[in-house]
Amino acid sequence: VKADEGLLDEVTGLVEWPVVLMGKIDQQFMSVPPEVLTTSMRTHQKYFALLDKQGNLAPRFLVVSNMETKDKGAQIVAGNERVLRARLSDAKFFWEQDQKVKLADRLPALADIIFHAKLGSVAQKVGRMKALAAHLARSIPNADPAQAAQAAELAKADLVSGMVGEFPELQGVMGRYYAGNEGAPRDVAVAIAEHYRPLGPTDQCPSAPVSVAVALADKIDSLVGFFAIDEKPTGSKDPFALRRAALGVIRLILENKLRLSLRDVFGFAHSGFYDQGGFAQNQPKAVIAQLLEFFADRLKVALKEKGVRHDLISAVFALGDEDDLVRVMARVKALQDF
Repeated sequence: VKADEGLLDEVTGLVEWPVVLMGKIDQQFMSVPPEVLTTSMRTHQKYFALLDKQGNLAPRFLVVSNMETKDKGAQIVAGNERVLRARLSDAKFFWEQDQKVKLADRLPALADIIFHAKLGSVAQKVGRMKALAAHLARSIPNADPAQAAQAAELAKADLVSGMVGEFPELQGVMGRYYAGNEGAPRDVAVAIAEHYRPLGPTDQCPSAPVSVAVALADKIDSLVGFFAIDEKPTGSKDPFALRRAALGVIRLILENKLRLSLRDVFGFAHSGFYDQGGFAQNQPKAVIAQLLEFFADRLKVALKEKGVRHDLISAVFALGDEDDLVRVMARVKALQDF
């Protein structure tokens, strides 16, 4: 069984007399990406996916019935197979239709999606991300700025595909498949899938150089934009998940040991909004200062969770130099050792 704690909890709550039955998936659907099949089975039908010995998706599924039947569940399995066939026919249709339009040709449609009323459309965000990713790539060892720009440009294109319209949780994943099928470089395709990560403290952090550049660009653009329009998180509210974005940036920088000047990066990101005729009321200096303070707070929280003494943290931050996170961490470690 493909491990899925969330689904297990949900099904446990739904059934009183669990009877596990196995059904077949038609071979014609096995050409569709496994993520699509598992997502469709999970969200619509509460089925568990199964793997073969090699760890690939097997053409079988488990359904948990709520009763024992005289025919050992034969009719229940037949009924569920019929329903699944209809579900997966839809998914297969989206998969085939989506591939008829190139990712690059989907970009104009992003202009119709508002990212935020004061920060423009998703197409404008992509334009800023493209410039920022290329800029960041120059400071990331082995990252190709041209590939970082290409990946950033295509990163959000799958949002207007039929498949992501049906299954929003597959954003990024479908972009990787479509880009790969169009012959994009492997690093570019992987970066499209990984640019949303890390999604939380337990999620793995990207380490491929191009992926790191695009993931940083996406999060930093959002942070700078929302701080510039005074949409900062408050004690109880963080509707745009900016704390999560900041922790994501911190993890990307520290886990990949990147020597980035946050001040410079925030300044560059802020200029992207000016170039698009964005807000001019908030001066970059004020925004950068607020962001550095916000990042320092997030880093303090992360350090406390790691069990670092609070007086060591205060001592290092008393220097007023939170610009280079790797250096801050090295100082904390040195002070600890001392």
